[in-house]
Amino acid sequence: MADAATPRRYLHDHSNGMEALLRTIRFAEGTWRGGAEDGYQVIYGGRLISEVLPGADPFSSHPDHVVRKQNALNSSAAGAYQFMGRTWNNAARWLSIEDFSPHRQDQVARWLVRNRLSDEEEANIARGILTREALHQLAPEWAALPTRWGDSYYGYDQHMKSWDELKAFYDRQLALLNRETGA
Repeated sequence: MADAATPRRYLHDHSNGMEALLRTIRFAEGTWRGGAEDGYQVIYGGRLISEVLPGADPFSSHPDHVVRKQNALNSSAAGAYQFMGRTWNNAARWLSIEDFSPHRQDQVARWLVRNRLSDEEEANIARGILTREALHQLAPEWAALPTRWGDSYYGYDQHMKSWDELKAFYDRQLALLNRETGA
């Protein structure tokens, strides 16, 4: 049983449904890159941390590098899940994380998912069922996921994938994971 400091009870669940959801979030955020590791070092705008901050270890910490775009939103989003600097720092502190490695990015994303989803939607994901409601609940965390009204929670003309694209991607990833694990 989780202690009182653990916000959700399934923090260490690594179901195929959850893994497929994480891949789907990366797909929506534009960092999937075929599942390659370089997707974990993408910063807002599509460049890699290693390109913007040459010589730095892209996985040592969140780069907290603000990308400024003319006539667009400035952002410090980085990593496979496009974590904002403040979001990453708060989650990393809560989870006692000291690096920005792919494993840790996945861990923080799972934690954020579990803190956004209702128990019902969390159970659906664990069973491999992605619903529109789950995406709506996650939209305040990931700007590329659609709200109930079909746009980004944050506006800004955020590029988003449609429900059909997200559902099809999720289902393909879930089938692949189920084949790989014999589930």
